[in-house]
Amino acid sequence: MLTKTILSFVALGTIAQAVQTSDQFVFSDINAQQEVLEMTVHSWLTGTKAPMSCSSCISAMQVVKRMSFVSDAMLISSLVNVCKRSKKLDPEVCQGVIEEQAPVVRKVLKTMDVSGRDGHLLCAAVLNSCPYPAVIPWTVQFPKSKPKNPIVKRSKGQLISVVQLSDWHIDPDYQVGTEVRCSKPICCRAAYTDFQNITKPATFWGDYSCDTPVSLVSSMLKYIPTVEPKLAFGLITGDLPPHEVWSTLPITKTQWVEDQSFGLLHTHFDAPLLNTMLYPAVGNHESAPTNVFPLRDSKIAIEDDKEYLTMNWLYSSLAKSWEGWLPEEALVDVEKNSASYVARPIDGLKLISLNTNFCYSLNWWLYENPISQASSHLFILFYQQKMDPNGILSWLIAQLQESENTGERVWIMGHIAPGDTTCLHDYSNYYHQIVERYSHVIAGQFFGHTHKDEFQVFYRDGDKNAQSAISMAYIAPSITPYLNVNPGFRVYKVDTDTFEVVDSITYYAKLDEAEMWGEQGPIWQKEYSAREAYLTPNTIISPKAPLSPAWWHNVTEAMEDDPDMFQKYWHFRGKSSPINRKCDDEEDCRETIICNIRAGKSEQRCDYEPDIPEGVPPEYSRKIRNKERHLCGLELLDIRHDQ
Repeated sequence: MLTKTILSFVALGTIAQAVQTSDQFVFSDINAQQEVLEMTVHSWLTGTKAPMSCSSCISAMQVVKRMSFVSDAMLISSLVNVCKRSKKLDPEVCQGVIEEQAPVVRKVLKTMDVSGRDGHLLCAAVLNSCPYPAVIPWTVQFPKSKPKNPIVKRSKGQLISVVQLSDWHIDPDYQVGTEVRCSKPICCRAAYTDFQNITKPATFWGDYSCDTPVSLVSSMLKYIPTVEPKLAFGLITGDLPPHEVWSTLPITKTQWVEDQSFGLLHTHFDAPLLNTMLYPAVGNHESAPTNVFPLRDSKIAIEDDKEYLTMNWLYSSLAKSWEGWLPEEALVDVEKNSASYVARPIDGLKLISLNTNFCYSLNWWLYENPISQASSHLFILFYQQKMDPNGILSWLIAQLQESENTGERVWIMGHIAPGDTTCLHDYSNYYHQIVERYSHVIAGQFFGHTHKDEFQVFYRDGDKNAQSAISMAYIAPSITPYLNVNPGFRVYKVDTDTFEVVDSITYYAKLDEAEMWGEQGPIWQKEYSAREAYLTPNTIISPKAPLSPAWWHNVTEAMEDDPDMFQKYWHFRGKSSPINRKCDDEEDCRETIICNIRAGKSEQRCDYEPDIPEGVPPEYSRKIRNKERHLCGLELLDIRHDQ
């Protein structure tokens, strides 16, 4: 796929074909270097042995690091030239992605220990080429010990409704009648259409290979009050701009899409329509360039006219767009606390919105290692920053401790779930420690990012059973149909005293029927109720009991025992899309997916290669189990098998 392959050429550094010399970078033998590099590319892309794949990736990164000492202009020119000469990617995509991302990659690579953990982590987390390094041990410190007998609020049986929207990805350039099958990562645009030779025209309401037209979004927003006219409040968990990752600059372009999107949401959620609050989280696509959220100590060269890389413009813009939904002190936090904030949508409930892009594997700033040669004191400070980027986890602990002290329940929301395949294992591990400590305070977690309808279970002490299940993460379906999913959203039925989820209901529209909808628009409908759909003898509960973590664990056991139950989940996961890929047992797909459901901590997932244990022969066969291509950002999950 195009977006998966783009950065392989950046990461591999196949620039030897284009680079001559510079003051800081000289090939002693350009022909020999090119030959070695081509062998590296071949072994990395086609190798089936993990050591060969990993060593090739590290070798390639070493070449790119050497190239990082040339100027931005020379590096970009060289990479663009090679990318275009490969003829595997659209030239415009080559140009745009490299121009936008390379300046950050260049600055970060210069600081990295490519042969050490830094390089192995990037090759594992982004390129899926090395075994994933073990988590850096860190015992998170808390202000108080967990109460032995925490006070548990009792339910009176009253419910409220909360809606969750996610991954909006609206495309203002979507045009009816344009080409659905184009050469770009997203289609349905006039600029990407040969109007004399259209193979499949875009409908008025959208298509599976395109981002969301305004018509589809407007239709959904009008439908919500017909099924839930008295919403208590709403959540939107990030990613409003389209997947045009090769063209997010100038920042005014991305900012305009966000401003218009939040303006439309205000129109529908504010009085006199829904007349309720909408609480947002920031996604990886809100930034320009995509994915890059710097840390406070990131070495951004302001003198190079790169001030926009601080993302201060984004946090300021979001604070303005979220006025009317958030209290004044929360708006201050949005600007000063990297878009993380606290709100209280209803008495007794604190909502914590986290910027989880600080765990995202494609946020290049997370790989920066600026003081690797510094004193031991600075080394410790540096690793504290690496373990807790921008102090967000420490801030989260303070908020949870306050709620424990006052008897509040808490919801945590963000874009990327800590158990997601794109969340770095270190961050996820430390976050998981926080969830274990405050599991009696946290009533629910809500994320997006995957475009799928999913959930994840958190456990204490690493035990995977119903008794050890302590918390739930609800991962909402996307509004965009890109790629190959139907548009959808969720409504939660929530207990007014415990603030636990009593039911999760997904609504969707069958996009494959778009040509039959006519002027009346999409037929939005209830797809399923989790409480009803996953009812088995082992999951029967009283009428108003919550969907507890233990209940969800029992659902995963039912999936293990009953292939039909698993296929039901798999069908709903893709929002009943007619082109959802198959998940059969021949590839251990069901086993892997269930494992991932039980992985609130990303290091416990089953779709990556863990660190090589001692005593394992170096020639062992590499096995990547059903690792899916991620839809957001520029994920390179397994490009070796995508040629």
